[in-house]
Amino acid sequence: MKKKKQTIGQFLFDYIHKQGVTHAFGIPGDFVLPTFRYLEQSEIEVITMTHEPSVGFAADCYARSHGLGLAVVTYCVGGLNMLNSIACAYAEKSPVIVISGGPSPKDRHKDPMVHHKVRTFDTQRRIYEEVTCANTILLDPETAAQEIVRVVEEVKKNKRPGYIEVPFDMVDMEITIPHNLYKEKIEPASDKEILDTCVSEITAKINNAKNPIILAGEELHRFGLTNLVSEFAKKHNIPIAATLMGKSVIRETNPLYIGIYSGVFSEPACKEYIDNSDCMLVIGAIISDVLLGFSSTRFDRKRTTILNMDQIQVGMHVYEDILLKDVLSNLLESEINIREKFINPNPPALHKPITESEKADSLNVESLFRILSTRLGEGSTVVCDTGDALMGAIGLRTDKRSHFFSDAYYLSMGFAAPAAIGAMYADPSSKVYAIIGDGAFQMTGIELSTTSKYGLAPVVIVINNDGYGTQRHILDGAFNNIRMWDYTKICDLIGYGKGVKVTTKGQLDDALKEAASFKELYLIEAVVPRNDCSASLKRMGEALRDLRNPEGK
Repeated sequence: MKKKKQTIGQFLFDYIHKQGVTHAFGIPGDFVLPTFRYLEQSEIEVITMTHEPSVGFAADCYARSHGLGLAVVTYCVGGLNMLNSIACAYAEKSPVIVISGGPSPKDRHKDPMVHHKVRTFDTQRRIYEEVTCANTILLDPETAAQEIVRVVEEVKKNKRPGYIEVPFDMVDMEITIPHNLYKEKIEPASDKEILDTCVSEITAKINNAKNPIILAGEELHRFGLTNLVSEFAKKHNIPIAATLMGKSVIRETNPLYIGIYSGVFSEPACKEYIDNSDCMLVIGAIISDVLLGFSSTRFDRKRTTILNMDQIQVGMHVYEDILLKDVLSNLLESEINIREKFINPNPPALHKPITESEKADSLNVESLFRILSTRLGEGSTVVCDTGDALMGAIGLRTDKRSHFFSDAYYLSMGFAAPAAIGAMYADPSSKVYAIIGDGAFQMTGIELSTTSKYGLAPVVIVINNDGYGTQRHILDGAFNNIRMWDYTKICDLIGYGKGVKVTTKGQLDDALKEAASFKELYLIEAVVPRNDCSASLKRMGEALRDLRNPEGK
């Protein structure tokens, strides 16, 4: 059999494209320019952005929607600049492949002073070890192909970022592709005896419970398990709540759906049901202080079963060597007592359109999300930034199937504007709505220039409450003030799209109606009172204030 030969650059992007990646996000620089040449010649379309943190956020959201993302940057000044957004992807289990340019192996051997180097030539890779599940520097042509495959497969397996550094003069190196590189992979299997024991214990807990509940999280979407959990809940009449990060996992019109749970941030009816449940199945959720509402109170282990990719914990017992998919599949077929049809005593109500008499009313955060709920079309995508753009979205209600993305655990401001760009490329058929606070917008909002460059048509809602509103509800001070911008002028700056400022409910409703079919960027500056916030954000602010300042100073 004739051995196949390719350059490292050809193989790198051919292999990644075969994994389903159709778009890459990046910024060129001298160390990565030769790699960019191969990227541009590949089947992957490259989207050049304006700032490396935005590259990471865009690739992250693309990965959450599409299954695998790709970010390409230069050595250190690019890679380290993108570190925060890749840390977000790692924390929230988003499978992003990071490709960085790098210095030549000859330079590394001689160790001269080379621009962009920080401390050693290995500094960037060692820093990225903390925010990736696998990493490599392609210094040896004999192992380059195997190393690329190893990192990409670890990213796919763990749903976390991986790092590949390509020295600028290695990308043209011709390599031989081993015949066994594409050999069929052996899928891991559950230990049957342990699996049966685990499922039996969970089944017994459900059968002995009066008020079981499923708390569904973001891993169900990441690992393709959403339908399995929905079928399980439907078959056994078990109600479902969603975590904030898992908001779109369950359709909000599902009769078993009771709302969003996030500790004290939760809607009262949802929180009450979960607090009173005697059997809680937490499935696919990141257990964090955000999920628990920044409370010192933890789930009662005796009544809680945690089922996620990292651990299976049933009460006081931890099960190893079994797969989440196998546990859920077996639970679906297990002998669970037939339960009475669940009737939600407090079903999440869909919002009604504003009335004629309300149109002149001043806008506030609660009414903003109410009106947006009535204007979202089928299959829309909502991308929320940190702050009330996120906490207010707990009250977002729609009878349409929609997709929801946020950095609801890592909580990095500046996520939504670039993430919306990633979402648009991941699903071009979906109308994308980005909801951003004015403080977060001043961090990465200029990335909307990229929508002009590539002719994209998001709807961007900037909530203008004159500063860092979230922090004001924790601890106020002049440090929470920002310079007031005329946010609608960004359309003039980039020469693209339409910007409107709204202060009333009617103006927002009219703007969203027009925006739904607008073919360019449509930016809505929604002005709300300076100290206004959603009920959820108020509860969060109070919780964090007590946590950070227990003596009330």
